[in-house]
Amino acid sequence: MLPLPRALQVRIEDRYLPSVGATRPSMGYHISIVGPFFWRDQDTDAALETIARVCAATKPLRISLHHADVFRNAPDDNGVFIAVRPVWALRRLHRRLRRALRQEIALQHQYGGLFRPHITLGLNLPAPSRDTLLRSARKPLDSRFEAAELWLMEQRPQDPWRPLFSFALGRDEPPHPLHEETGGG
Repeated sequence: MLPLPRALQVRIEDRYLPSVGATRPSMGYHISIVGPFFWRDQDTDAALETIARVCAATKPLRISLHHADVFRNAPDDNGVFIAVRPVWALRRLHRRLRRALRQEIALQHQYGGLFRPHITLGLNLPAPSRDTLLRSARKPLDSRFEAAELWLMEQRPQDPWRPLFSFALGRDEPPHPLHEETGGG
């Protein structure tokens, strides 16, 4: 995932959490790039090196937040999200990581269609909650930030998500261990 700066997370919380249907992800607001997935092998050293190489070959991204939109899975199963750009650069990072890790990971869910980078505001919403949250998100949240690192998160059965490693974008560095207690590195 690409973590959002804490100040931007607070702006999103202040603006959207009072709305019916809005939620705050346990790992904080973020942009998912690949996952969730399972490792195919317990030895992940080669996979971590692969992620580091892909990230080193990717320049830091200037992310801008745009309009709210909806994933419609069923009439009473909707996701509301904030669209982010540059879509092409985020899709390229997604595609490169998926291709590089295809032998090391098994995705938990198979999604059809193009990867749509976004920041989730609410999941599994019935239509009335979806519409209320969309109305609160009608005016775009005009924000930009530089994503200079990608985080690898882990969730074990019955446990919350926790950060494992940070990978620098555009710099040839080994993965940096993250510590849950410090909220980062």
